[in-house]
Amino acid sequence: MIAVLVAASGVVTAPTAMADSYPSWGDVQAARSNEAAKQAQVNAITALISNLKTQVKAAEDAAVARERENEAAQLALTAGQDKADALTAVAAKLKIKSETSHQQAATVLAKFARTGGPNLTGTLLISKSSDRAGLLYRLSSLGKLTSTINRLYSQAAQDSNNAKAASDQAVAAKDALATLAAAAKTALAKAAQAQKDMIASLSAQTAHQNELQAQLASLTSATAMTEQQYQAGVAARAAAEAAAAAAARAAGSSAPVSSDARALAQELMGYVAAGQLSGSSPDHIMEIRWIAEGRSVPNCGIDTQVLQVMVIALHTFASVGVSDINRRCTGQIEGAGIYSQHYAGGGGHAVDFYSLGGSQATGADGNSLALIRVLDPRMPYGSGLGQSNCRTAAGNEPALRNFQDFYDTCNHLHINDPM
Repeated sequence: MIAVLVAASGVVTAPTAMADSYPSWGDVQAARSNEAAKQAQVNAITALISNLKTQVKAAEDAAVARERENEAAQLALTAGQDKADALTAVAAKLKIKSETSHQQAATVLAKFARTGGPNLTGTLLISKSSDRAGLLYRLSSLGKLTSTINRLYSQAAQDSNNAKAASDQAVAAKDALATLAAAAKTALAKAAQAQKDMIASLSAQTAHQNELQAQLASLTSATAMTEQQYQAGVAARAAAEAAAAAAARAAGSSAPVSSDARALAQELMGYVAAGQLSGSSPDHIMEIRWIAEGRSVPNCGIDTQVLQVMVIALHTFASVGVSDINRRCTGQIEGAGIYSQHYAGGGGHAVDFYSLGGSQATGADGNSLALIRVLDPRMPYGSGLGQSNCRTAAGNEPALRNFQDFYDTCNHLHINDPM
């Protein structure tokens, strides 16, 4: 019977309200003695399993729908920002053009005033015949100047109108931007909540479906299974995983590392079973578990490079604690928000270690530096490394070959793959 069981170690406990409706192993054993009761219990367990699947599917569909709405809102916000920036730039250029046109008109008008302006006609009437030829020439020139002035002022007026229209459009775009930003914020919050609801449903399924299936098998098979046998099967599976992880770790930091995501996740779950890999709150270990089970959960993937980083860390140290992997999966909007590599690009492109070898990781402590030295030659060029400020303050910033480091808080060690 052990072969049909899947390890349940470290799973998230379902809400109490749901747990109350699940049958106990005592209920299952009692139902075997009466055919009618047994069939009723089979029907009840089958319905519970079906209900768990239905709830997860509905939650997944809702999460996908809210995520699409969020993506549309974020794209609309980006487009709105681009439009507002473009209109603001156009308005600024047209304002400069308008000011230049007015300045040109004013300069020509000043020149017109210095040459006599309209009084030149009166001067012509009372002047001597010997002076009139020159005065007529001046009058002709002033006529052309007047035409130029009229044209410049007309252009200046047109430029003012254009600048005013562009300014009004820029203001309208900025006003619309505020609405778009509010809509994007709301859409992001709804997407994060829908993701959390989906994870809660999936965690309930993970916590109970395996046991329900074992109970169903006990009812429908010739051999009864007790809770002790079930738990023994779970323990045996955990022990096998832990033994496999121990064998993989035996070679230390130089041990070969798989390039297959599921194999990496399965090795990591062995460390979880052995108590060598732990999470924090929210617990991101579930993301590793689902990959190990071959299950594709929306927004809960982990990049293969990040899985390899965790495996290498566990080849290097006897125990490792991770506080963040895929924030999109857990609906976390913190730190760099949607631009964090924990969140962007589907999430799961970074890992934060809060402890290494049983000690607090700060990014500048001895174990952090040791892991950096192990990882740097093995990481792709341009991989991200946090806590540069922590190491600079401690005076122990190492020379880096492939990592590019940056400022980050000194309560963990952040590693991300190139994006």
